[in-house]
Order: sequence, then structure tokens, then C-alpha cells
Amino acid sequence: MEYKDLGKEEIYTVKIPDSDYFHIDKLLEDTNLINSTEEVHHSMEELLRSEIAFLQAQIKPHFLYNAINTISAFSLDDPKMTRDLLANFSQYLRSSFDFKNRDKLVTLRKELELTKAYLYIEKARFGERLQVVYDIDDNINCMLPPLVIQLLVENSVQHGLEVRKQGGRVKISAHSEKDFIIISVEDDGVGIPETLYGQLFDDEEGQGIALENINQRLVRLYGKGLEIERIIGGTKAIIRIPMKK
Repeated sequence: MEYKDLGKEEIYTVKIPDSDYFHIDKLLEDTNLINSTEEVHHSMEELLRSEIAFLQAQIKPHFLYNAINTISAFSLDDPKMTRDLLANFSQYLRSSFDFKNRDKLVTLRKELELTKAYLYIEKARFGERLQVVYDIDDNINCMLPPLVIQLLVENSVQHGLEVRKQGGRVKISAHSEKDFIIISVEDDGVGIPETLYGQLFDDEEGQGIALENINQRLVRLYGKGLEIERIIGGTKAIIRIPMKK
């Protein structure tokens, strides 16, 4: 260590041997490696949790039992309706349990086919209590994660409309707006209680699993998550997909 007297100011100069620089650099590298490893581990945990939730979201015993009972009921008096229900049920199962393609994007048309198959069965079960409206622009052509629209529609039917004696309406829309394709699922059901609205993505059981999973997948792909709005007389879920330039 060197000491220099510069009047009122004193300057200390520390000389570090060259060999010590190597140890300092090595320590910094090791520290960065540890931090990187922890980040990777955390990311892998989040990804695994998301994948498990994705698989869980596809397994709906409640809907499966209801679908089978509905088909069984129609089989006694309406063979044609029974065949149509079986065809739609087969389409639903084929698309929902396609685990090999869970990471791939699907066309909007394919996602709507799954959604229509699901709603065909629910419409047979609910009858006039369930009204469905499609508002899809003809020129819309985009790719999106599988099961996103169908799960949002199922959430509307199960949590928004099923509990109402008079049922209600589900509206599925897709249109372009500036640099985005806007896909929305809207219902006029019971709505979301104020106490639950701020915790929709935190619920570790029930609808929270599906909504949180959808939100995470959208954020990873597009940087924008799922939007949930409380509207007068219902709920509206919105997906914003950036247009390709």
C-alpha cells in the first residue's frame, strides 16, 4: 500500500497482485453461475407447473359424465341426434387429449372446431337455456395456443351460466384492431364477485388453474396476458394476438 501526502487530501493506492485478479474473476464467475443456475431452476419449476396445469385443465370428469349422460338420454328416442352428439364428442376428445401437440400453435379455425364441438354437447344438455353467438370476421387468420378459447367458453358456461335457472348467452368474437387480432369470450351470466375479481389467477383450485395457465401461455408467446373484464350483466375475457408484419 502506498501513502501520498497531498496537503489536506490523502490518497491511498492499493496494489493487488496479478494472481489475485484471477481469484476475483473466478469468484465473480462462480457467483454469476450460481445465480444463473437458480434462475434456470426457477424457470423450470414454473414451466413444469404450467405443463401440469395444462394437462389437468384438459381432464374434466364433470363434463365427461354429463356428456355421456346426455348422449345416453337422446339414444332412446332420437338416433340422429345421438349420432351427431357422438361425432362431436369424438371431435372434442380427439382435440382435447392430443398431448403431443400441447406446445404447438393451432389455427383459429381448428380451435373454433373444438369449441363448437364442446358447445354442441352443452347445447343439447341445456336446451334453450344456452344461447351461442359467433361473431368471427371472415378475413381473420391467426395461430394461437390450443384449448385457449374452448377453456374460456367452458369457464363461462360452468361458472357464469350453469348456476342461473334461466341460463344465458355466450358470445365468441374475433376481429382485427390496429396491430392486434382481438379474440373475446363474453357471457351474460352471474358475473365475478368483487371479492374474487382480484384473485382470479391466484386460485389454486377450480377455474383459477385454467385461467392462470392460459395467462402464462399468452404472456410467454405474445408478451400480453389474458384480460378479464367485469361488464354489466356478465364477464368478458379478451386475448390480444399481435399481427405478423
